[in-house]
Amino acid sequence: MLAKSTGVKSMYLPVRRLRLFLAYLSGVVAFLGLSAAEAGDVLTQHYNNARTGATLEESVLNTTNVASGIFQKLWTLYADGQIVAQPLYVSDLQIDTTANPAAPPVKGKFNAVIIATMHNTVYVYDADKENRGPDGRTVPLWATWLGQPRAGGKDIDMWSTNDPEWGIVSTPVVSEDKATLFVVAWHNDGADGLRYRLHALDLKSGAQRRAPVNVGVSSSDPSQPCKPQNQFNPCSQKQRAALLLSNGIIYIGFGGDGNRGALFAFDAASLTQKAFWSPTPTGRSGGIWQSGQGPAADAQGMVYLMIGNGTFDADTGGHNYGDSFVKLNFEGQGLVVKDFFTPCNNKFLDQLDLDLGSAGPMLVPDTPPRIISGGKEGILYVLSLTDMGKFAASPTAPNCQNPNAVQQVNAFPPVFHNGQKHWGNIHGSPVFWKEPETAWVYVWGENSRLEAFNFEGGLLKNVDNPKESKFRPPIGMPGGMLTVSANGSQPGSGIVWAVVPLDGDANQQRGVKGIVLALDAHDVSRTLWTSEQDAERDRLGLFAKFDPPMVANGKVFVATYGDDEPLRKYAGDSRPTAFPRNFYVAVYGLQTAPMPAHRVIDQDRDDVAVIRAETSPLTLDTSRCKPIDATSVDCTDALAENAQAPSLHRVLLAPNQDLRACALLRVTTAAKNAALQGALGIGFWSTQAVGGNQAAEDAGRFIPKDQLKARGNATLKSGDPATLYEFVGVLNCPAVGSEQVVRLFKPYMEFAGAGGSVIHNWDLASNYLISRTVQQFDRSADVLRQ
Repeated sequence: MLAKSTGVKSMYLPVRRLRLFLAYLSGVVAFLGLSAAEAGDVLTQHYNNARTGATLEESVLNTTNVASGIFQKLWTLYADGQIVAQPLYVSDLQIDTTANPAAPPVKGKFNAVIIATMHNTVYVYDADKENRGPDGRTVPLWATWLGQPRAGGKDIDMWSTNDPEWGIVSTPVVSEDKATLFVVAWHNDGADGLRYRLHALDLKSGAQRRAPVNVGVSSSDPSQPCKPQNQFNPCSQKQRAALLLSNGIIYIGFGGDGNRGALFAFDAASLTQKAFWSPTPTGRSGGIWQSGQGPAADAQGMVYLMIGNGTFDADTGGHNYGDSFVKLNFEGQGLVVKDFFTPCNNKFLDQLDLDLGSAGPMLVPDTPPRIISGGKEGILYVLSLTDMGKFAASPTAPNCQNPNAVQQVNAFPPVFHNGQKHWGNIHGSPVFWKEPETAWVYVWGENSRLEAFNFEGGLLKNVDNPKESKFRPPIGMPGGMLTVSANGSQPGSGIVWAVVPLDGDANQQRGVKGIVLALDAHDVSRTLWTSEQDAERDRLGLFAKFDPPMVANGKVFVATYGDDEPLRKYAGDSRPTAFPRNFYVAVYGLQTAPMPAHRVIDQDRDDVAVIRAETSPLTLDTSRCKPIDATSVDCTDALAENAQAPSLHRVLLAPNQDLRACALLRVTTAAKNAALQGALGIGFWSTQAVGGNQAAEDAGRFIPKDQLKARGNATLKSGDPATLYEFVGVLNCPAVGSEQVVRLFKPYMEFAGAGGSVIHNWDLASNYLISRTVQQFDRSADVLRQ
């Protein structure tokens, strides 16, 4: 929690603690299915064809019960490879695996979560309980392997972030009747080369409903199986954009990856190809990748795309749409461009690899109809669905304004770090939620905090001072992947869920850890919960690039690239040879065990005060620390033994971590003897902040009175006798680049109150800060008689 003197409201004020408990009880009732309404299905990426990223039927989770101590990691769902596709959710799914001899016999009705992996396996799991098997892994209701995936390689993955294989990359889609799962997989056919195939799986059993079909024409030359055919190369083009199912047609988008981008249209009933469209039929590149965001569609079946770097000449009668928003309609036997928008600095974007297609379009469900999104330049565009604006050349490019756009906002300008310019890339897409008084557009670009814009009258309103999250990830790709959950527009129900890198650049490094954050959708500066507040219990694992959290029926499903591996860059020809031991989706939700009934009463008193703090080099043998998991050890007791004083916070480090950047922190407090006689002990709020972020850790500890280490006697300015106690901590270990790392802390004295309550009497001063630049302070003259 944040101490009261910060000006940030404590999560554990007395009334709030009581409300937390009451809300928790009501949440458990819903969690157990006693009165909860049926949760909304998640049949496609980002919840709907408008790609708003919002589920509006979440009646279990809210801004009160998503809090540390109530909300936590429940279990993990095993997978056999990296998970790049967003999980999907189907309620009341009738399972009967009789028709699938490869699956164990299962019959019954389940709320089910669907997971697809880079090993070309589709899993369907019970979403409501773990079903742990003898090997400790959760057992699926059924699982179907679709065939050998494409091997990884530097030709498609220059940093080897997705080694060793590429299988199911895009998010599948479920038919409206919840009977069929459509999925595209990358296949290795050996001597016959590589193929993409569209599969239609029976959701009841995992069996193929009909024979899978090839996507695109294979090479006509057996000696050159990867020779491009009809502007398409199945050996190198990535099918990253989520599938779209609209008006009975499945749309499948492909990145360019050195080729021209491609969009296929297949009939969902027969799996026959209906149309093909290239964004750059007579040019180059023009990929449709959108960081995994699917093409969007409106109620009329119009399809909306964002195109990556490539040739553009549509303004002069050509048919090439590099770096453009494009609106398509299926007419007759083909796809026809109905409208488009291309930024005035199109050539500049293309030359600097600032492709607009790094994000996908979001159709705002409001009046007037709008499209909102942006790309690698960090600019948000607001466009009209009925008149997108086409292209208006400008002599002031690259810093031109687009008069043909409804609005453009420089949401994430470039930043300079270690002498380099970093653009504020937007990946994925914005998300949208409307509460009773205000509509919000949320977006999280690179090198920045999440930004929340008011949306009114078809425009973003607070563009000069958007609300921002407290947390900011390290410099590097890809920013935050977002989801909103809410119970309609009900106040207090809106939560922005985000997954962002915790310790690296996920574009160039493997082993980047992720952090899941829950932010109040009404005020995103208010952090409700993070997976690092209690890292031993809730830590996510490896960050899954471009994969947003999926929320359904009181649970949050977050994909990972595995449990752990060293943070490393594989440049040139180097490639990893060791991989994570476990791949999984992490499942978060409300505790099923009752929360302690006591409440905390916070008061400001002079019972305890910090006298001094100082730092010195840290010497600590991490081999003496307690293992937690493959990623961390608990060094709290080892530090206390080594430094001969209790630790004021939990000390979690990586095994064999290089401690040369770390510092030992010693803090001396003065505790009033008269107060301490009836006290239980002294506790601390403590957090580590990087670049101003205070959301990643809440690890302060309570030290019982019999474990305190006295270091002398003193007299307070009031004349009251006091005892000096010493505490220790660790500082500066997870420094990112040259960013400032600080530790904030504040002590309290704890007492047993009436009715089982706990009283925290806080130090009267503001939160204390110690850092590389503020290595010590001494307040003796302010607190003690000299």
